[in-house]
Amino acid sequence: MSPTSRPRLPKLNAILAFETAARTGSLAKAADLLALTAAAVSQQIRQLEQQLGIVLFIRAKSGVTLTEQGADYLAYVQQAFETLRVAQQHVDRQRGKETLTVFALPALASKWLNPAIGDWLARHPQVDIRLHATHAEVDFAGSAADFALCFGDQDYPLLEKVRLFQDCVQPVCSPQLQAGGDWTQRPLIHVDWGKESQFLPGWHDWFSAAGLPPPQRRGLTYNLTSLAIDAAVEGHGILLGQQRLIQRELARGTLVPLAEPALPLSKPYYLVYPQRTLDKPKAAEFLRWLQSIAPADDDR
Repeated sequence: MSPTSRPRLPKLNAILAFETAARTGSLAKAADLLALTAAAVSQQIRQLEQQLGIVLFIRAKSGVTLTEQGADYLAYVQQAFETLRVAQQHVDRQRGKETLTVFALPALASKWLNPAIGDWLARHPQVDIRLHATHAEVDFAGSAADFALCFGDQDYPLLEKVRLFQDCVQPVCSPQLQAGGDWTQRPLIHVDWGKESQFLPGWHDWFSAAGLPPPQRRGLTYNLTSLAIDAAVEGHGILLGQQRLIQRELARGTLVPLAEPALPLSKPYYLVYPQRTLDKPKAAEFLRWLQSIAPADDDR
């Protein structure tokens, strides 16, 4: 077949928009993952449908649902993307390039993984690690991610997963604030995780578990755990600190524990990854290393 007689392929961006919308079931979610507007994603999918001559989605206010023809086309698209990813891994191996890309929640990246990453680099200096901090659901099909460190595994039902640890919170503060007397009368530092806050014990939970009256002072509220930890170190208030994430501050004495009990979070932290990740050089070793630095839940 001559080049001029080959059918014109759709634009890759349009195919990616379709695959992302099919996987998420939402044009808005696809737009967030692709850093586009929902209107732009919709337009690309419309153009793809026009070129293919079929309807790919049934559209509703609640989201999009694949038609039978759309589901058939998606299977070929996902197979093609997987072939491209395998080809990229093959090229990287031929070039002697060894890179692992890890997506992680910001506090988990900065307070748990980053302090330990020097140990991995000392053992494997030939491997580049790319650490990407994000709160967003990781799109393994549309990004360079090899692994993701996440809170709970509910967003990744079809991926491989390893349970790392289940964290606990306990009141902590700076040594200077501890020396100031009754800490329950000090400003309290709160962490707001949005919809995930239901899985994070708060101050009312802690005072209730301790058999004490609920706090009257509202104090400071942060949406980033790492900022809340920094505020506690600066002496701005009392924090329900996640024990895994404040190990460095406790070891240095910049934070000190105040009282029991320690309350567990309602979900563990997980490492998730597609099976193809383990085909990459040193990926299996990195997986084992992460497991080795995640101590047992009762080792506190």
